[in-house]
Amino acid sequence: MDVKQQSGLPGFMQKNPTLQVDRKQELGKDQFLKLLVTQLKYQDPLDPMKNDEFIAQTAQFSALEQMQQVNENITKQSGLYQQVVNAATVQYIGKSVLTPGNKVELTAGQPVQFGADVPSAANLTVNIKDRFGRVVDTLHLNTDKADRLDIEWDGHNADNQPLPDGTYKFEIQGINSSGEVILPVALTKGKVAGISNKNGKTMLSVDGRLVDPSKVLATTN
Repeated sequence: MDVKQQSGLPGFMQKNPTLQVDRKQELGKDQFLKLLVTQLKYQDPLDPMKNDEFIAQTAQFSALEQMQQVNENITKQSGLYQQVVNAATVQYIGKSVLTPGNKVELTAGQPVQFGADVPSAANLTVNIKDRFGRVVDTLHLNTDKADRLDIEWDGHNADNQPLPDGTYKFEIQGINSSGEVILPVALTKGKVAGISNKNGKTMLSVDGRLVDPSKVLATTN
C-alpha cells in the first residue's frame, strides 16, 4: 500500500534529515527562512509546493517574526521602566523618609524621631523596648482627633539616664473617648543612604534596612 508522503516543510525535512533542527533547540526565524528557501530550491518539479502550502508556511514565518519582535519590545520596555524607577528612586538619597515600622536606631545618644497614625482622639502610651524586650522608657501623649503624630524620644531611660546605642522597638497603644483600646499604626523615620537591588526590585537602604519605595509615606530634607 502506498503511503502518501507529507508535503510542505515538515515533509521536506523528513526527506532531508541533515536539515532537521534538534527539538530541544528553538527554531529561530533565520533557520525557518533557510529551510523554506532550501525547500523551494530543491523541490520536485513534478510535485511543486502548492500555493496554499506556501502561504501557510510564510504565515508561520510572519507569526514567528512578530512574536520575536513582541519579546524584544517587552524586553526593551522592561529595561526602560527599570531606568525610570532607578532615576526616580535616586531622588530619595540623602532625605529622611517616613515608612511603616516600629524600630529606631539610637546613635551617639542623639534623639530619634518616629511617628504614629492615630485613627481617633485618644490618650496614648508609647513603650520603648531594648533588644531584650525590656521596657526602658515610657512616653505619654494625647490627641484630640485622628492625626499623624510626630514623636521624639531623647534616648534616655525612665530614670533619665542615657541608653547605649543600638536598635530599639516602640509599641503604641491608645484609649479612645469611649474607653476602647486602639492600636495606632507605628511609623519609623530614617535617612536614605543609597539604593540597592533585591530580587530584581529597586529598594531604598534606610538605616541598615531595605525599604520598598512604594511604602514611603512622606519625605523631608
